[in-house]
Amino acid sequence: MRKFIYFLGMFGGFVLLAILGLMSAEVIFRYFFNKPILGTVEISAYLLVIFGYTGMAWTQSQRGHIVIELVTEKLSERTNHILRIISYILSLAVFALITWQTSIAFWKSFQMMEVRWGALPLPLWPVKALVAFGSLTLCLQFVMDIYDELKTQSPHIKQDIHQQIV
Repeated sequence: MRKFIYFLGMFGGFVLLAILGLMSAEVIFRYFFNKPILGTVEISAYLLVIFGYTGMAWTQSQRGHIVIELVTEKLSERTNHILRIISYILSLAVFALITWQTSIAFWKSFQMMEVRWGALPLPLWPVKALVAFGSLTLCLQFVMDIYDELKTQSPHIKQDIHQQIV
């Protein structure tokens, strides 16, 4: 699963490169040839959503999301360990809800063949499917993080548990 999340994150990186290429091509075609690329705004918006949701699980696997160190650095290792577990559980609950609701939105969009109108009408359901899928992979990453936190206790916690037993 960790390899899959890694490749999903790399896919997100390639999507970001595609956005960069598309926007650069748009600027070149618009200003040098007076021929803008049809649907650049719509495609870029779709790609930006794909980039964000395919990269969330990988960012979490690298512990790249925001941590307020001003508070946590003053706490004990044991307290930080407990707070990480609690925050992972709460994050899992929130993103499980997001996964559930975006899956419903995807299915309704697919059934009605919902289209975003603009210069280039594009179906919405593929992007909604990727939002639900990206949220699901983040949920799976949170499950792995919870497991890792429970499995690898800090030495201070093991020592506290040992002292309580003895």
